Amino acid sequence: MRICDLHADIGMDVLSKHRKGERNVLRKHHIDKLKQGEIGWVGMACFFEGHETMDDFKAMIQTLRKEILGNPETISLYTGGNPHETKLNAMITVEGMCPIQERIPSTIRWMHRQGVRVASLSWNDENTLSTGVKGNPSRGLTLQGQLAVKTMNQIGIIVDVSHASEKSFWDILRVSQAPMIATHSNARRLANVERNLSDQQIKAIAAQQGLIGLVAARHFISSEVDMQTADTLAKHARHIADIAGIDVLSIGFDYMDFLEGPFGTSAMASDLQNAAQAQNLIQALRNNGFSKEETEKIAWGNAASFFEKNLK
Repeated sequence: MRICDLHADIGMDVLSKHRKGERNVLRKHHIDKLKQGEIGWVGMACFFEGHETMDDFKAMIQTLRKEILGNPETISLYTGGNPHETKLNAMITVEGMCPIQERIPSTIRWMHRQGVRVASLSWNDENTLSTGVKGNPSRGLTLQGQLAVKTMNQIGIIVDVSHASEKSFWDILRVSQAPMIATHSNARRLANVERNLSDQQIKAIAAQQGLIGLVAARHFISSEVDMQTADTLAKHARHIADIAGIDVLSIGFDYMDFLEGPFGTSAMASDLQNAAQAQNLIQALRNNGFSKEETEKIAWGNAASFFEKNLK
C-alpha cells in the first residue's frame, strides 16, 4: 500500500554527505529503501537543533533542493496540488527555524520560493521565534514567532507543532489562521513523553482539520522495550481515531537509520528500523481493526487531501 511519510531527516543527511565530498545522496542511500517500503511521498526535513547559522540553514535547503531536482526521472518536487502518481513525491520541510532572527517575512518567503511547504518554529530548543519541549515551559511563542506564523499562513507554509512546548502549541493554535500539522507525534496517553500529544491537543488539531503523523521512534511508542513495535504504534492510531476521528491520522516515521551517534536504527521500533520496513505498520493497522479503506486514508489519503486543500 502506497504511503505518505510526513517526516524523515533526509536534508541533514544530504548536506552532511555533501560536505564530505559525496554526491547523488538520494540515489545512493534513500530511493531504493523508500521504494521497498512503498513510500511514494516523503517530507524531506532539513533539521536544525538550535545552534546553526543562516549559512547552514540556506545550504541545507538549497543542497536538498538541488538533489531532488537532479533526479527528475524518479523524484518530483512536491509544492502543492495533486501528487505525482508514479514518481517519489519529495516535499521539502524544515524542523526548527532557529537561524531566523531578523528579516522574518523575507526569509520565510525565501523558504517558500525554495519549495519549503511545512516548517516548525523550533526543535526542542528556545529560539527567537518559539519554544520547544526542552525550553522554558512558561515562554511559548514570541512576538517574532507570531509574525512568522502569520507570514506562513499568508504564503502557504504549514506550521508543524511536533516539537512545540505546550504553551507554544496553544499559542500557535490561537494565532494561526490555517490548520496545523504534527508531522511526527504519537498519543501521550499511551506513551507519557513530552514530545507526544495530549488528548486535548489531539482533539484541537482534529477540530481545525489538521493532521497528525504516527512516529516510529521507539520511546514515543512505549517505555517498555518489548512493546516498541509496529503493533503498539497501531494502538496509538486506534486511540487517536477513537477520540478525534480517522481523518486526522497520517504517518511520519522519522526514520534515522542513515544518522550517526545516538540515533540510527537503535532509536526505532524493532520492526520499523528503516523505510524498507514501512509496510509493517500497514499490516499492524489492519491487525488492529482498521479497514482497508481506513488504512488507505492513514497511509495516503488524509495527507493528500490535507495538502491539496491547504497549500497555495
